[in-house]
Amino acid sequence: MLDTNGNYRGYVAETYDIWWNGDTFFDTQFYKRLMDEVPGMALEIGCGTGRLLLPYLSEGYEVEGVDCSDEMLDSCRKKAAEKDLSPVLYRQYMQELDLPKKYSTIFIPLASFMLVADRNEAMQALSKLYAHLEEGGQVIIPLFIPQNANKKEWTAAHSGKRHDGSDILVSSTSSIHLHEQVQTKIERYEIIQGHSLVETKFYTMKLRWYYKYEFTMMLEKFGFHDISIYGGYDGQPMNDDQTFFIFRARKQHG
Repeated sequence: MLDTNGNYRGYVAETYDIWWNGDTFFDTQFYKRLMDEVPGMALEIGCGTGRLLLPYLSEGYEVEGVDCSDEMLDSCRKKAAEKDLSPVLYRQYMQELDLPKKYSTIFIPLASFMLVADRNEAMQALSKLYAHLEEGGQVIIPLFIPQNANKKEWTAAHSGKRHDGSDILVSSTSSIHLHEQVQTKIERYEIIQGHSLVETKFYTMKLRWYYKYEFTMMLEKFGFHDISIYGGYDGQPMNDDQTFFIFRARKQHG
């Protein structure tokens, strides 16, 4: 299941690599470029099964990983062993981050920061990120504003085959609480063997979104400066009509 803090479990964790299979993705080069610009140890929050982490380690980058899901981290370790890699992994929520070192880069891919749906916990997470950065270090946080999220009907999301040969179909529906800036999304996982539906599971997640100036002020509150906002993984500045954007902010030198 997916708990209220974005903890991937059950079919959500089991099928993750069906949808994210490969060593290069739309955001791979983006984070590499930013890590190259601020050399040093990096931390990926929400590393999951190692989609980005393991290829980066294979290329010689110093990257450690954090995730709140034991199942996702177990999968990451298994995949790492197959590649003769030994990643440093921590099982923690980002709002409770307490690690023994600091980092030059901390990045949170796939807008996973939004899974911290409680506003106070989100503020706590930003405080923890700042505390775990080296002076001059950078944090990279993609976010989006949901569009057309009040959907009563079920919409097909994706489909694929599980390890046992059965088919899995995923569909979703969602609603928004406009003034709370929270999207509630329900995903339905259907397992089909032959021509028979053998199991159905439902998972609920909440996503809190932020607007441009709101999130900028949140970052500034905890001491971040030199804030840039990109409109995509090409690193171009954000346009006013874009609903996906990436924040990059630095920790001041003492």
